[in-house]
Amino acid sequence: MKKDFMSGSELRQYLHISTRKMKYLMDHDYIPHENTGHATHKYRVSREEAEKFKYRMETEDGFLAELVGKFSNRTEHHPRRILEPTAENSKAFRLWLEKEWAELPEALPTQTAASLAGFAPQRIHKLIKEKALHGIIVRAVQYISKSEFISYISSPKQIALVQNEAYKSLMGRFIKSDS
Repeated sequence: MKKDFMSGSELRQYLHISTRKMKYLMDHDYIPHENTGHATHKYRVSREEAEKFKYRMETEDGFLAELVGKFSNRTEHHPRRILEPTAENSKAFRLWLEKEWAELPEALPTQTAASLAGFAPQRIHKLIKEKALHGIIVRAVQYISKSEFISYISSPKQIALVQNEAYKSLMGRFIKSDS
């Protein structure tokens, strides 16, 4: 039988986040909770609220993007942002990518898509498997929709998670074209 409430520690494990991040989320009211006032087991969260929050973490682009890198002591996780992950920046980046890649076919081989954004081809296959992108196989080559891929890589969530030099370069070219 599932309990109706979780402690902060149980919530942290459920969300797969650090203690520091969980405490920040609670102290800044990202998750509705009850403060028990105790030194240990200070937080109490309804299972329903925890499930809603986890669903938002997994499905909403840009959700908690403002916190990316905030809970790491490693300096490489605190880089200066190339582009703020806002809805308007996301839209402008998407429109720029559509113009930049206008000559490419509407169905991109996964290898081509991966190289355009500096991803490993396995990452594209994983995104297809997770249903974040749709793929189709034609004569042993897997393809994805160019417009769907552009929407994915220009989402606020992906802008916030810039991880490789090719993607940084792409964003840099976008910013230079905007000036």
